[in-house]
Amino acid sequence: MNGNALPPAPHLPVSVLAAAFDEVTNSYKFYWFLAILESIREDAGSVLPLNVLLARMTAGVWYPVNYFRLSFGKQDQLGKVIALLGEKSGLPIDSPRSHVTQIALDHLQKRDEVGREVLSLGNFVPYRFLRPFFAEKLRGTKDWEVNRRIRQLAGQEFNNAHQPCLYRFVNSPSPSIELHPDWSAYLQEHLAILTGFCLWHLVNYLQRNNPNVPGIAAKLFEPQARDLTLARKFWTLALKQNRTLNCIYSGQPLNVHDFSLDHFLPWRFVTHDLLWNLIPTPKAVNSSKSDNLPDLTYFDPFARLQYQAVQAVLQTSQAPKLLEDYILLFKISGIGDLKTMDFSHFRDSLRAVIAPQMQIAANMGFSTGWKYMS
Repeated sequence: MNGNALPPAPHLPVSVLAAAFDEVTNSYKFYWFLAILESIREDAGSVLPLNVLLARMTAGVWYPVNYFRLSFGKQDQLGKVIALLGEKSGLPIDSPRSHVTQIALDHLQKRDEVGREVLSLGNFVPYRFLRPFFAEKLRGTKDWEVNRRIRQLAGQEFNNAHQPCLYRFVNSPSPSIELHPDWSAYLQEHLAILTGFCLWHLVNYLQRNNPNVPGIAAKLFEPQARDLTLARKFWTLALKQNRTLNCIYSGQPLNVHDFSLDHFLPWRFVTHDLLWNLIPTPKAVNSSKSDNLPDLTYFDPFARLQYQAVQAVLQTSQAPKLLEDYILLFKISGIGDLKTMDFSHFRDSLRAVIAPQMQIAANMGFSTGWKYMS
């Protein structure tokens, strides 16, 4: 996706804005621009306080880093700031984004350790984001002079009728940026496209830093309410068809009228509710397991329970609809192949998918080796 993916506009250097996302080595540019777009979405006006933008940036990184455990790379300062905020503030990892924003603002106002770290982002990102607008004029400028020169050029070029820069720096009523009127109108008109453009580049950046991690795009924001209707229907039917099934963790008989659904690989890692990763457990067992990775000794019982459930559902008229996840997982033509698949083939195919993901999740910091203790 390049500058041509952005809508053109008379007298606005749209391709220069797009160039800000080329060859990015840190995430700050994405979250800085997303913070600006968030302010536009909330009708915050054309003068945007730096503290508010920095707090929005910080809140934007909260879920990817603290909740979903994504890596932002060793050189990325945003990830380090978020880790410090989580450590010092005691915020729950599932805190609403608006709450994280307010807590970050509070630290900025106090100028404590966290506030100083968040503020340090403002010594760099607001200036370097504008660098493509002044690429020629900055050629040969020493690094320690770049910020001062960009601030100067942004002020001079703000009223350029042909190639205005995105914003300039102002100090009233507090250190802020002022969006150019034409750019402000452009951002408002194309808010959805610009947000998608930025997120597309952000996902690519995070995929480079989190190879083989599933569901990157779903890990950028606070998780939405999940719909487990299909999974509950599947397991209710399986338990009615086969009343001898037991919980793989506790050994307790499974009650068709009272069970929880456990993600064998934690949902925070996979961010999906596909049936081949879900099994029923008593509620107390599910609560105990939480987001831990189960001990590997549970894999064979897990595969056996999955196989028994599939075979039970195959005996019903609802099989074609309920078993689609397995057909896609095993890359087979239909339920006929599931009917003839023996357990060893089923187990080995399931292991080929789950085992590598368990290792990746462990590398990301998910707790390993969980066992149920009654």
